[in-house]
Amino acid sequence: GGKNIAVCPSNVHDYVRLYAEQRMLGSNAKVLQALRSGVLDVVPLSAFDNLTAEDFRLLLNGCGEVNVQQLTSYTSFNDETGGAGAEKLLKFKKWFWSIVEKMTSADRQDLVYFWTSSPALPASEEGFQPKPSVTVKPAHDHQLPTANTCISRLYIPLYSSRAILKSKLLLAIKTKTFGFV
Repeated sequence: GGKNIAVCPSNVHDYVRLYAEQRMLGSNAKVLQALRSGVLDVVPLSAFDNLTAEDFRLLLNGCGEVNVQQLTSYTSFNDETGGAGAEKLLKFKKWFWSIVEKMTSADRQDLVYFWTSSPALPASEEGFQPKPSVTVKPAHDHQLPTANTCISRLYIPLYSSRAILKSKLLLAIKTKTFGFV
């Protein structure tokens, strides 16, 4: 109730709190209770005892800022070039990471989204399942990178130059709908 109570300076805070609570929780109470029940079926209530709201947000959403060093430490490279040689692959990896380091924060998030279907890195290494990988494909300067988001795998042809790698990678991640192999 409350529809017959006039809002005045003495009860405006209560009104705003109750209104916000009704808008956010009241109309979704059954759905939220079912979600809570489902989570508690697999995670014991005691696991939440020392979590702050920020800790919980990080567990659910990951870190908004893509930490390149962290991503580098999680990522493995696979060679499917058909014998390009270790030296070319090492140069390619250096090009790749230097491009990622110089990307804007938004471009890094787009890259991670294109690669994994999540715009953020998990809060910890254990959150990445499977861990991200890059498969270097045979040289082909006219193909765009692709991704298999289910297994966090990025497929990139062994481009002939850093400039081509950068332009193709940025084009692919900006397309957004072009991510699945």
